[in-house]
Parts: sequence; structure tokens; C-alpha cells
Amino acid sequence: MLDVLLRALRHPISYSKIYRVTNLTFKEKIHEVGDIYSFIFTSEYLPNWRAGQHAIFTIPDKPVEGKAWRAFSVASAPHENEIRIGTIVSSEPSSFKQQLSSLQTGEKIRMYGPYGELCLNEKMQKVIGVAGGIGITPFRSIVKDLSEKSSTLKLQLIYSARDNQHTYRNDMEKCRERNQNISIIYTASPEEVNAALENAVAENHNDAHYLLSGPPKMIESLRLKLLGLGISRKRILNDPFKGY
Repeated sequence: MLDVLLRALRHPISYSKIYRVTNLTFKEKIHEVGDIYSFIFTSEYLPNWRAGQHAIFTIPDKPVEGKAWRAFSVASAPHENEIRIGTIVSSEPSSFKQQLSSLQTGEKIRMYGPYGELCLNEKMQKVIGVAGGIGITPFRSIVKDLSEKSSTLKLQLIYSARDNQHTYRNDMEKCRERNQNISIIYTASPEEVNAALENAVAENHNDAHYLLSGPPKMIESLRLKLLGLGISRKRILNDPFKGY
């Protein structure tokens, strides 16, 4: 929570919608790959948001043991007119994810936000994105959004998933075909990620911005690597999550 407060102080506009509440209606659950599922919600009055932002979700009409809320990146782009979240649902899920998985069409949940600064902006001309596992969710939104725009921004995404189980790969490829400024490198190991990132830094260095999304240890390792390669702290953004 302290990290979120510090981020809000540094980026007040990006976090200004943290208390905005939207009631969402459950539409469907989609099995993506392995233990990853998408949950789709609609609302008569969807809020505005920027691709890459996240929100806090609660299920007020269901009994949830322990932590009764979860933060998820919004995996849908604003033009899709729905809220999509993607998450891991293990064989022994938390109480929250049990209730999320048991939702029936038409049932309600509550969303606070979206908010956050893991977004593209007008100052960016080149972006190197690195997504690890379920950390692809904000990049699905970003790539979808970028594919609909006539922007000159160039995005190179390095996407790592164990056993090459890349969630949303079909969606990403369709977006890449629509916008030739989007390129995607699929990897399956830390070594491949590091090699691809080193090549990207060598080609772009501080001409690019670097967006990181994935497990906390991965993000910290990549941040340190980028700093060691001479990348300015101001050019590195990462999602704020401490876990999934």
C-alpha cells in the first residue's frame, strides 16, 4: 500500500480515479491456456481508462475469506467496451478466486478505478516492453489499443511464458498484423529474455522507454539490469503488484 501511495504522489493524475466505483455484470469465463483464465464483464456505464491501467475488484455479494479484494490489470482496451481481467486459477485457489470462478452470467462485482501509470504517452516514440507470465495482461490492452491507432510509436514486446504457453498470443498476432510498428519476441526462459533485452538496449538505449510487467522478482532483476546498462530511471516503468 505504501508503494501505491508513493506512486500516487509522483503521478497524481494517473491515480486520480482510484476511488471511482463501477458496478460490473459478469458475462463469461474463458480458459486461455494452462491455469490461466479470462473473466469478462460489462456495464451500461463503463468508465474511461488508459490501456495498461489496473483496478481493484471486490465481490460484495459473495462470502470471501481473508483478503476480500484483488488488484488486476485491465486486459481489455477501451475500444472493446468491456472489462477483461486475466489471472491464474490454481488447483487450490484462494477464497476470492473460488468466488470469482463461480460467478454466473448476470451476477455483479465492483471495480475501483482503473488507475495507474503503466501506459504509453505522447513523449514516447520507442517502447520496449517485457512481460512475464500473467504479466502480459496490461500489454494485451496496450497492444490492442495501439493496433487501432495511427500512431508512429514503435513497440517491441518481449513476452516470456513457461513451456511457451503464451496467453493471448492469437490476439497479439492479429494486432501485430494490423500495425507494423508492433513487434513481438516470444521467449520461454530468463536467459532468452535477458538476451532479447540486451539486444533491444544495444539498438535503442535511452531513445526508448522500458515497461516491465510480471512477477516482482523478475521486475526487480530487469530493473537492475537496465540500470546497469545505463538506462535512466525515468525511462523505466513497472506495474506495482507484489503478487498475483
